[in-house]
Amino acid sequence: MHSNLLQNALWISGPLLQCVVALIMIHRGTVKRFPVFWSYTVFHVLLAPLSFWASRTSYRTYFYVYWGTEVVDMFVTLLVLQELFSNVFSEYDSIRTIGRVLFRSTVLIMILVSLAMARLGTAGSAVSSLVQSFVTLERSVHIFEIGVLFMLFLACRTLGLVWQRFWFGIAAGFGLMLAGEAIAATLRSSLGAAANYLYTWLEPSSCVLAIVVWSYYAVTADRQVVSASTAPEPTQLAEWNHALEQLLSRS
Repeated sequence: MHSNLLQNALWISGPLLQCVVALIMIHRGTVKRFPVFWSYTVFHVLLAPLSFWASRTSYRTYFYVYWGTEVVDMFVTLLVLQELFSNVFSEYDSIRTIGRVLFRSTVLIMILVSLAMARLGTAGSAVSSLVQSFVTLERSVHIFEIGVLFMLFLACRTLGLVWQRFWFGIAAGFGLMLAGEAIAATLRSSLGAAANYLYTWLEPSSCVLAIVVWSYYAVTADRQVVSASTAPEPTQLAEWNHALEQLLSRS
């Protein structure tokens, strides 16, 4: 009974904190700079009552609502990461353009490969095949998202780029959440039903921890910036951007 109360508190606190983040962003005017992240936040606030209604209606309704919103969540998260990439490289138009093309191309290839692997590797009913496709796609997307965050942090560290405080908070929160979800999914896949209890705790806990990070950085967003390193002005990166700009102008 006590365990169920704690789990319910975790699931309820997430949307409530995200509602606070959305309101703070409106109050501080950061919605204009991060419209995709704000949309992601509002989506999860609205998702809570929708999921509760579906769970009380029927298993079939909850099944389609859960997996439908999971797919939407995956794509919106990818758009948030693209928004972070664009903000980090906002002063380098050519690098941002090339990165956007590579980002979208990789996502498309990853989705096609994941769906093909799930279709080839699954035997059984149409429903089980569909679920396996979603699980495979979700796992691939999470791995890709973690890789994108790692590359962003690495780029800022090595190239001397400066993270604005709220950018850093968004990226750090997603890193915590995706790491927790990846660990939970891996344990569940490896250990099966034995890991279900750990899964029900690890996934919501990592999500709430990420939202706490977003809440903190949303409140303190305009107070300071976080420097990725003490390196001098990244002239080498500017040179790369200029070279790419010349290359794009010729094509």
